[in-house]
Amino acid sequence: MSERMELSGYEIQGVLGRGGFATVYRARQLAVGREVALKVDSRLLSTPRDRQRFLREVTAAGQLSGHPHVVPVYDAGVLADNRPYMVLELCPGGSLGDRLYRTGPLPAKEARDIGVGLADAVAAAHATGVLHRDIKPGNVMVNRYGGVALTDFGLAAMPRPGRDLSVTLEALTPAYAPPEAFHLAEPSPAGDVYSLAATVYALLLGRPPHHPDDGTQLSLAELIVRHTWPYPDLPGVPDALNAVLRHALATDPAQRLSDAAAFRDALAAVDLDSAMTTAPFQRDTPPLQDAPPRVPTPPASTTPEPTAGRKQGRPRLLIAAVAAVAVSVSVTVGVVVYNGDNGEASPSTGPTASATATSGSAGSSGFGVATTTADCPAAEVDGVGGRCVASPECWSGITDISGIITVSRADCQTKNVWETFAIAPLPSDGMTNNARDLIRHPDVKALCSQKVMAATMTPGGRDIASEWRTDILPPTASEWDKGLRVFRCVAAAETEDGQKTGSQFAVSG
Repeated sequence: MSERMELSGYEIQGVLGRGGFATVYRARQLAVGREVALKVDSRLLSTPRDRQRFLREVTAAGQLSGHPHVVPVYDAGVLADNRPYMVLELCPGGSLGDRLYRTGPLPAKEARDIGVGLADAVAAAHATGVLHRDIKPGNVMVNRYGGVALTDFGLAAMPRPGRDLSVTLEALTPAYAPPEAFHLAEPSPAGDVYSLAATVYALLLGRPPHHPDDGTQLSLAELIVRHTWPYPDLPGVPDALNAVLRHALATDPAQRLSDAAAFRDALAAVDLDSAMTTAPFQRDTPPLQDAPPRVPTPPASTTPEPTAGRKQGRPRLLIAAVAAVAVSVSVTVGVVVYNGDNGEASPSTGPTASATATSGSAGSSGFGVATTTADCPAAEVDGVGGRCVASPECWSGITDISGIITVSRADCQTKNVWETFAIAPLPSDGMTNNARDLIRHPDVKALCSQKVMAATMTPGGRDIASEWRTDILPPTASEWDKGLRVFRCVAAAETEDGQKTGSQFAVSG
């Protein structure tokens, strides 16, 4: 196929990836001025079966585009030469497969939180009659805000009476496929549950279940046999998390967690607050050197899979990688765009007249962290009780499931996504830890605004990005249970990969 690609209304900027079934281009949608991923299928829609497959993909993806953990589909159609195309959100962070390839396994809490978000997306798909059938790290993308979203519903099936749903081996990624799929069993929600659990397992270990530690390549026949082996417990992972994964990875679908919602709820119920939440467990053996045999599948929607030539001199992981950042909060307050230093975004004229700092536990200060009003624009907002955190707070992962938030802290001196720029007590008439309810309160809107964020930002923040997104963090479920009644305002830079380094909201004094 020629490198030359044209589509009315789009400016093609280059090739992101190419696979056996599709080419993914980076493009600009001219009407709205946004960068997108343009996925063009290499197969012509010359038969009713091909047309049905494409229409199924578009319909399935379109039904789910509103979910925060599904890659949105903006447009679709057929080119003049009968090749179908889809226009999707551009995810510059690559896939979780790419991330796992680069950085290796994740901490238990981070992997669990990502699993909860993905399971919620799959539960929504199942509720509309859609099966994904190819869930794996390479089909989970990382957007510019560190959020993760499932893509590639090209293998999705929409069960209806009398419809042929038989599986063919070309529609499987063996390392993540449920055992029954190798016997051409009818696809079911339990199959997606298995693939979800295998993905979470891979995020924790760096390889899917049943694959050898030493990187030995397996034939498809060997892999099928290994699928029947008992669940291999993850060393260093809490028993409760192992128990959930064991239940979801049961060889017999009848013994498995039957649907994605049940898997989501079981994962979310695992208490990891006192467990190992800051680092992945230490493996006793090196990561795998080579990927196992696999049959071709369509590429991820926005970036290519790792190739054999990448990272020379560094051992290859079996699967390419998971985002060190989890799902970002979906209740956005707004984006501020800087167009020079005209000062229009600043709401304050200087530091507050007085300043104090609080510290200690939630029981003594009510904030749970040290705070200050010195040089703090948040304190200028009338009637809210806003303050700034005395030490920078950065976050690599924020997971929003129906408004209930879990977060992952990050060292501000390393790559991070979100940073706190204000903190305040919950409004007296807004005592809730649900982000989607809290964001409606006028006090919260006033504090977590573009103006306060812009006034709090250090000059270096404008050098990092001209656009910044603001959002909120209510108390997490565990903080709420401990009596903490504060919320945070956080900001993320519109950078190429959604990440930044350092603190851009450090307070002086």
